[in-house]
Amino acid sequence: MDSDGGAPRANTLESRAAAWDEAERAKFMARYKREEVKIQAWENHERRKAELEMKKIEMKAEQMKARAQEKLASKLATARRVAEEKRAVAEATLNEGAARTSEKADYIRRTGHLPSSFFSFRIPSLCG
Repeated sequence: MDSDGGAPRANTLESRAAAWDEAERAKFMARYKREEVKIQAWENHERRKAELEMKKIEMKAEQMKARAQEKLASKLATARRVAEEKRAVAEATLNEGAARTSEKADYIRRTGHLPSSFFSFRIPSLCG
């Protein structure tokens, strides 16, 4: 049949063309799959890098928060200490005033004379 119609030869060429086409497609598919594996590996690497960076940032944020809490606690302790000191000074002033008042009252009881400071506040009202 080769000599008169060429049908078997066309059939052979068709099968060779189909085989070549399939081989080329397989090469392209294998190349694509290799590339896909590389892309997947790169993507996983980038994801791990990003996750590590996020963990670092979270740790840094936690450290900053801890430092801020320590600083706040220190400020509160300082404020509490200063308030206690101010209360102590105010109480001491109160006690000194009460002691002076008691001494003046004792002086008045002993001598019968009022202290001169008593009159310094009363004189303007008596004159006016």
